[in-house]
Amino acid sequence: MNHWNVFDANCTVGRHLKLQGGGPHTATDLLDEMDHHGIAEALVLDCLSREHHPADGNQRVLQVTSGSPRLHPAWSALPHAGKDEQPPPEEFLEQMREHRVGALFLFPQQYRFRLSDWCVDAFLEPLAAARVPVFVNHDEIGPQGVGIDSTDWDQVVGLCRRWPQLPVIVSEHRIRRTNRQVYRALDACENLRLELSGLWLHRAIEYLTANWGAHRLLFGSNWPHLNQACTLATLTMADLPAEDKRRLAGDNLRELIRWCAPAHPEVELPPPADEFVAVARSGKRPPEVVFQDCHGHMGGRASHYHLPNCSLDGIVGDMDRHGVEKVCIFSFSVVFSDEQFGNDLVADAVRRHPDRFHGFAALNPHRGKEEMLRELARCQALGLRGVKLIPHYQGFPEEHPLIDVPCQWAHDHKQLILNHHWGSAQQVKRLVTTYPDACFVTGHATSAYAEVMKQHRNLYVCSCPVHTPRACEGLVEAFGADRLMFGSDLQDLPIPWGLGPILFARLSPEEKRLVLGGNLERVLSEYSRA
Repeated sequence: MNHWNVFDANCTVGRHLKLQGGGPHTATDLLDEMDHHGIAEALVLDCLSREHHPADGNQRVLQVTSGSPRLHPAWSALPHAGKDEQPPPEEFLEQMREHRVGALFLFPQQYRFRLSDWCVDAFLEPLAAARVPVFVNHDEIGPQGVGIDSTDWDQVVGLCRRWPQLPVIVSEHRIRRTNRQVYRALDACENLRLELSGLWLHRAIEYLTANWGAHRLLFGSNWPHLNQACTLATLTMADLPAEDKRRLAGDNLRELIRWCAPAHPEVELPPPADEFVAVARSGKRPPEVVFQDCHGHMGGRASHYHLPNCSLDGIVGDMDRHGVEKVCIFSFSVVFSDEQFGNDLVADAVRRHPDRFHGFAALNPHRGKEEMLRELARCQALGLRGVKLIPHYQGFPEEHPLIDVPCQWAHDHKQLILNHHWGSAQQVKRLVTTYPDACFVTGHATSAYAEVMKQHRNLYVCSCPVHTPRACEGLVEAFGADRLMFGSDLQDLPIPWGLGPILFARLSPEEKRLVLGGNLERVLSEYSRA
């Protein structure tokens, strides 16, 4: 029996709009991923129900899931549809019960309806009486792709208040800058729950569980748009009691879909593929399994979202628990405001924990050449030994000539220099050629520089984020395991969220060891030395 008895609340099958050639999308693909990750069951929606029309996808998903008792069908609906397009609500509910369809998904943006009383209440009345769990997802599938913070919380809270007996679960691609709104919505509505695949925030699972209870959260992966590794590892490795983990992992969902009396099979899962998969599946890390992290923020507060337990002591405690020996850190404040304020916080962390933190000076190129050079010299005197750039967020051109100023400094002092994004491959090739004694790191996972990396050894890629299926394996195939470095995006993202895709990757243990720390340890022995 699976230790956590995981039940994935958010999976889609079928040839969805953004499916790439050879990409995973079938029930067989899903079951293979579930076996690898240690997931017992999954709630499955058809892509036609999500993207095109519920009537087409709802029927097809019954055929798809009939082949495996581990897959449970979910439907979507058009609450504003006429009788010629969708059965009346009472008949729709009976069809769900007959086919043991445990949950309903509503997509207000995709299908252009409001959650207002005049639009949805007549349809929802019988479902509320039966306590059918209703997932609400405001993401829209289209040419622009899904965004961030798409949920209309006013509409969700209004719905929950009108139907207090209706279990409402919010699901979206990514909850980021609205996390404080999430807290107030949970305060306002006892029947509101969250599906976890979009909650990529530091210690969010722990904070939500502590303040609103484990019964308010459901594990889901949003497969195949995201991989199952990120959210699963975040849950299994969370700082929570085992009982709470089991509730989040699957017991909450089983309780919610009990209304239609589904059968739950006894599932014997294959053993973990290696010691790293075993860590991610169980949440138990042997002392000898340790990591080095090339990408972390420091500061404890940020304008766009709440950061729980982000004091310096809290962060060191998280690092200890997850086996992170060292992190390259830089400030949060440089992203939106005063970089000197943040650099001072980083210097304090390095002073207090010199064996755990490797500090980088964060710069704002709007200041100009002379002020950047003064700040680099000031930070060097404070003990910082690397450079962090983030012009993308600062509204500064990524290929402006002033970007060369810190690159020249890194070259002259043989330091690491990490940039959120370096720009075009042509720009990167020019920089690594012009400044060969600097070690360049691109702060977020990409294969765009693979050809440059084959020609130049002073360019590395941070793993954050490898959040789609087989993304980690794709990067290793593109430029080698010796050029990819684990980066958690500490204080922004959960540490296990970044570890999960590497721990679960279908790579050799030797390749994983390089990515998880060996590469950074080697680089720091050559660059950014005191």
